[in-house]
Parts: sequence; structure tokens; C-alpha cells
Amino acid sequence: MYTRRRFLRLPVTLTAAAVIGPAVLTACSDSSTPPSAKSGGGTLRYGAAVEPDSWDPHAASTAVTGRLLRPVLESLVAIAPDGTVKPWLADSWTISPDGLTYTFTLRTGVTFSDGTPFDAAAVKANFDHVTAAKTASKRAAGLLGPYKETEVVDPRTVAVHLTAAHSSFLSSAGSTFLGFHSPVALRDHAGDLSSGGAFVVGTGPFTFESVTPGQQAVFKRRTDYNWAPPTAAHQGQAKLESIVVLLLKEDASRVGALTSGQVDAAELIPANRLAGLRGHNGVQVVRKAIPGVPYTYYLNTARAPFDDPRARQAVRHAIDFAGIVKGIFQGEYEQAWGPLAPSTPGAEPSFAKPAWEYSKEKAEKLLDEAGWTGRDAEGYRTKDGKRLTAEQPYVQTFVSTQNHTFDVGVQDALKQVGIELKLVPLDSAGSIGRTGKGDYDVFAFTWQGSDPSLLGSLYHSKSQFGGGGANGSRVKDAEIDGWLDQADATADDAQRAELYRKVQRKIVEQAYSFPAYIATMDVARHGKVDGLVLDVDANTDFYGIGVS
Repeated sequence: MYTRRRFLRLPVTLTAAAVIGPAVLTACSDSSTPPSAKSGGGTLRYGAAVEPDSWDPHAASTAVTGRLLRPVLESLVAIAPDGTVKPWLADSWTISPDGLTYTFTLRTGVTFSDGTPFDAAAVKANFDHVTAAKTASKRAAGLLGPYKETEVVDPRTVAVHLTAAHSSFLSSAGSTFLGFHSPVALRDHAGDLSSGGAFVVGTGPFTFESVTPGQQAVFKRRTDYNWAPPTAAHQGQAKLESIVVLLLKEDASRVGALTSGQVDAAELIPANRLAGLRGHNGVQVVRKAIPGVPYTYYLNTARAPFDDPRARQAVRHAIDFAGIVKGIFQGEYEQAWGPLAPSTPGAEPSFAKPAWEYSKEKAEKLLDEAGWTGRDAEGYRTKDGKRLTAEQPYVQTFVSTQNHTFDVGVQDALKQVGIELKLVPLDSAGSIGRTGKGDYDVFAFTWQGSDPSLLGSLYHSKSQFGGGGANGSRVKDAEIDGWLDQADATADDAQRAELYRKVQRKIVEQAYSFPAYIATMDVARHGKVDGLVLDVDANTDFYGIGVS
């Protein structure tokens, strides 16, 4: 059986397991053993913490887009909790000996909610849309990798051709970000997909009825749905009649809506509110370690001041990450040390322990060595009369409250060693414009995913913003490129694992970026909500939920 990169067989150190293992919560449900859902029905009112940057996952970068659209947009394959790749919209597949062609035999009887049949032409239309320049894909194009073309062999058979071996493609094909829009929607409303609502038409168990920006999104059950993957807890139509997602960015609003009964479940419960929720009027918390990349600060290595490794290392030494983590998260989370969260298969095991030290003295010395020896009237360092200033743009709608609080803590820490960090709020268009041009010094975000190949989207020189990747540090490191390319091409599990570990070690060595904290996905639910589990990527699985 093909397994997802087969990294799940790699050993995990005791220290790492202790850090990321599910905490013991009062009345806590472990998502690894799904309870059977009741017949349920009704409406689930769900509090989401972040609004998507786009409702088109082919263009989006935010993990919440994939999380909320999974009930609408389905994929060729499904990923089981153990990482095994299972059939879904594809019954079976073959991979050519050279790894350049993936041929899928598609399931029969599948339709989009507008009545359009799901067939090979639909696969081609979608993958071509992902890679089209107008789409400006931020995540999906990276999952497709070295895409060449999709060939319609016959209505039930489709061949995806690559220009180079891309061993993670099969598991990536299970992502919502490579989910399928109706070809009719792609033809008639390609420019409207990011708006969501009725423009987004999929094969899933729910239809996307409407969206009110900044407020809510509504999904309705399809009564003719009958092609769930074997990983699902049941078959046939969804148990819920509808889902109303309330976009509640403020932590207090989201938690308040839950405790008052205005929502039935809420995601990303902040760490400082967990203690108060445990056992509160029957509230239960479902917890799972979030795989992928922790909340991470990427330093723009393509321009001053962070083209100088001494400046990057100084910033890292100047920040008391452990103190900020403890202050904000009250012992619920731990400091992160590596580019991948410890729960991610293939994470470098040595980063379960400290990889650098907090030392203002070392930060000061490095800044002196880098030439930032002057001081202005406000105490900030200067060189040649210019203040040591770094700008960190962010989109308020997409950044959680706790992450923004962390940013402010970092800002205060850097001020103490004479670095001015400006937090610059922008709208989505402004942020895309600046990141695409590399007009920033620091950028911070998380990147959810359960496969170490995501490092390619974040650190390969070809994966720049606006080009199908999210290389926030704008790294152009030939050695890292070579290791990533080799990892993608090799069929040897041990070699692939070591290559990804080399990438992680060099990222830390060069201080291209530095992670902040290891988070868990905490979803709180009332007792009337049954069957709520978190999938392999720590996302809520809406299909099996019932509300009594």
C-alpha cells in the first residue's frame, strides 16, 4: 500500500512526543478514535477564527480556505489518519517508472452540484486553472510541482504529466487546494471564484450557498451525494442539513459565542481560554497537534538589513521566545526550534531541544559587527545615518489575535537591542502587492500540512511569492535547492528523510527564518454535537458531524 511519503514510519523521539502529544483535558475527545456520529441533522453553527484570503483554494494561501471548503470541493485521493493514500474521486492510479506520469482511473457516477459530470476533462480544466498565470496560485501550484500538462485519455482516464519526478504529488492530490471546481464555473466565473458563495461549485456533500464578507458563510447539504471516500465514518449524504460558519476573528467573541450557545462549536480556541472552557456546561475540547510549519518569522534575505546573516542571527538571539510563549499561552504551547512542527513526519528530531539561545549580549555584539554601531535620539541603532528599521506587513483579517500579540512581543524585544520593527497593517491586495515584489523585511505565517515536501514551497528558490510558492525569506540557496530537488526525485525513503533533515538544519544554521511556538488545533464543542473529529491535517471533518 502506498503511504504518504512513508515518513510516518520514521521514529519520533520521546522528547518530541511529549511536546506535541495531546494534552489530557477534562471531558476531552481524542480525534484519533472517531466516535460514531448519530443520525443528527439540523444546522451546525461553527465559529471560525480567520477569514480566508480567497475562497478559491487554487489561489488561496490561508489554511482556513482548505478547512472550510473541504465539504464542497473534493480530491482525487483521500489521506487516512495513518498517512495511507486511499481512492476517492479516482478509483485507482498508476505511476510511470520514471515518475513523470500519473494516470488516474476516475470514479463513475460523480457529479458537480450543478449537474455537470466529473470526468477527465474536469481534472484537466482544474489543474490548468491552478497553473494559469491569472490564478496567481500561492499554494496549489506548489503542490502540483513541475506540472507539464493534463492529458484526457478518455472520459474516465486522465494522465497528469510532469517535467520532473515529484514524489509527493500523489499525497498532495488529496489536498483541498487541489480540489475540483465545476468546469462550468471555471469557464463562466473564473474571476468570481475568490468571492465564494454560489460561484464555488464542487462535487462534495455540501453546496456553498452564500457568503457575507467578514460575517458568515452558509453551506447546504446535497441530498444526492453518495461517493464519500473509504476514510469517512459513513457513506451517503451528510448528517447535517446545513453549516453556518460565523467568522469570529476576535478570540473573546468566538469563546463568548460558544459559552453563550450562539455557536455549537468553535475552532482555534486560544490557549489562555482553554482552562476556563474545560468542563464548562458540558463543553468538550477536541485537540490535535497541527502538522506543518509553526508560526514562523521569515526574514527577507534579498535586501538589507537581513541579507547579512549577522543581522538575522542577532534578531534571533534578541527575542526571548520562551518568555513570550509562556506569557501568552500559559503553558499550553511550547517554543518551537525547527522549520517543521514535531508532529510533521520527517521533522528533524534534534530540534526537539534548544537550537540557539536567548542572549541580548550576543545580539548586541552581532549588530556591532554588522556595522550598526550608532544610536539615534530614540535609542535605535544606525549605520551611515540610517536607522535599523524593519517592516512587517500583515493583513488584520488573516492574522489571529494571539499571533498578532506575539508580533507585538517580538517588536518590544527587538526595540531593546535597538531594532525598530514596524508592524504595517494592509488589506489583502496591498499585502499581495508587497510580498510579490519582495517589498518587506519580515513576514510571519503558519503553513499547515502533513508532508515535509512543503519545505519546497517555502525555501526553494523557484517558489517565490506570486510564482506558486511562499518563499517568505526569498532564499536562493543552491545547496538547499539541490537537496529539495533530490528529495522530490528519489524513491529511497531513507535518503529522502535525510535530505529533508539537511534542509531543516541549514535553515536554522543560516537563520533564514525562526519559528515561534508549537500549536495545537483546539476545537471546542457542545455536547449536542456528535462525531466531530480532526483529520490528518488537524482540520475539522464536517461530513460526519451530527447535531442532536
